[in-house]
Amino acid sequence: MKRKNIVLKALTCGVAALAFTACTDTWESHYEPKPELNATETLWDLIEADPELSDFAAYAKATGYDVILGQNRAYTIWAPVNGSDYYSAHTLEGANDSILKAYQFEFVENHIANYVHNASGNMSDNLVKMLNGKYNRFEGSSNNYTFKNAEVATTNLAAKNGVLHKLATHATFTPNIWEQLSKVDSISLLCDFLKSYDEIYFDELNSVKGPTVGGEVTYLDSVIIERNEWFGRFGQINREDSSYTMFAPTNKAWREIYEKAKTYFVYQTNNAFGDSLQDVMAKDFIVRHLVFSNTIQKNPQDSLTSYCTSSTNGYYTQERENFKGDDLKRLYDNLVETYELSNGTLNIVDSYNYRHLWHDTLRIEGESLMGEAEGLSSGFEYAQSKKDIATISKDSVEKYKQTHNGRIGVYAPSTATGNPTLTFTVPNVLSAKYRVKVVFVPANFVNYRDTVLLPNKFNATLKYRDVTGKSKSLVMGKDLTTNPLKVDTITLIPNKAEEGVDYFEFPVNEYLLSTSETTMTELEIKGRVGSRETEFDRVLRIDQVYLEPVTEE
Repeated sequence: MKRKNIVLKALTCGVAALAFTACTDTWESHYEPKPELNATETLWDLIEADPELSDFAAYAKATGYDVILGQNRAYTIWAPVNGSDYYSAHTLEGANDSILKAYQFEFVENHIANYVHNASGNMSDNLVKMLNGKYNRFEGSSNNYTFKNAEVATTNLAAKNGVLHKLATHATFTPNIWEQLSKVDSISLLCDFLKSYDEIYFDELNSVKGPTVGGEVTYLDSVIIERNEWFGRFGQINREDSSYTMFAPTNKAWREIYEKAKTYFVYQTNNAFGDSLQDVMAKDFIVRHLVFSNTIQKNPQDSLTSYCTSSTNGYYTQERENFKGDDLKRLYDNLVETYELSNGTLNIVDSYNYRHLWHDTLRIEGESLMGEAEGLSSGFEYAQSKKDIATISKDSVEKYKQTHNGRIGVYAPSTATGNPTLTFTVPNVLSAKYRVKVVFVPANFVNYRDTVLLPNKFNATLKYRDVTGKSKSLVMGKDLTTNPLKVDTITLIPNKAEEGVDYFEFPVNEYLLSTSETTMTELEIKGRVGSRETEFDRVLRIDQVYLEPVTEE
């Protein structure tokens, strides 16, 4: 199975290669040493010769920064002196590539920045972007400066390619929400699923070409891009320049909700990818509303609106969800722990505290049948009738409020004794329980001059797929009549349904069918007025057809 590819975020990897390789004259002008740096030694020379920085030198060398800091590029280094807690808590002995990569990102690059940042005068609210993308505060006055949480012991040691400050201890590394997810064992199932969206590719356009060897182009500087499609759709939790609130279910909570969610995404037995699709879709819906942007909330204490994108290349159509009052409080039920991170807050919860957001109302407007919207022939959507659209003015406040959007589909028979037949196509039905409802509108909503208000009489038939993919028909009512004096919502009850059952449970889902597949779920409404029956209205005025979800908590 090839998952639909909607990738909106690219995170540059190989930061060292990009940061230290001169590609253009403009690039060089940003990083070249300034004329006022008159020292003859490089930053690496200063570090290697300083006995107080031998521990930092060891970590810098193990991660390749002995070479980088000896190059003709301008950097600022805040180097922790020997004795820092970091050195006693971490060891280079036996460190493999994975561990060294973590040391590089969380320690070495957390203490180095591009450009020259001198300690001078009074500095406040001074944020410095480090090589790992984090923003650390460098502030203070006179001889009392701090770098994040660390005291600056020595300032402004000039080198020919930058400036060196010595710290009394190390600056703590604060992960962002994305980085923290992989550090918490209790949410590994969520983390593993989100990481399944990771993609890595070679960026040829931004890579620096070298000589051609044996007919093959070589590259002096290869740029590798990491990206994750989930970020663009549901929350950019890997960014340092944004602020989010995220709720992460524990593995226990994940397993519980997954078992329930996958029952809504049962596929036909003849679908070769059915099991894989069921797994992906269930998990995909679980994670859709876990992230909230703190920057778009008017008051995060009163309400939270999920970050999710309402539409991405037609793939994702569910709107953002707003949580307030009891729904907001419920998000924090069974809170296990909270992490304050570099780009927001991560809440670990031991239960999935959302209603089933994937099982939502499916609505078809009466004036716009799906057959017409998809460019199919008019015979597919309605037969033996003439179609019109009536619009209720917003000035008619009471009438407007009683309809869904003030627009009504009006279907009159094409002959004096005929009856219209309407076929509503309903996409994205899940393998779940729905109440099937039709909303009829009185004649005087369409034409206020109509004073003789008569009921409609109609039959209703539901068409759907069974587990083998075959089309089935189910009678949902015979000779049903409407109340002509009000906007009448009629619940269609399946033929031979058990007493008290007013819903139908679809055996398979049709969510996100491919272009080669056809939606089989259709509701047929057929007028049933006899040739001599004058007590009924032959014109069908439909506000909407909708499938209302039936949930079991």
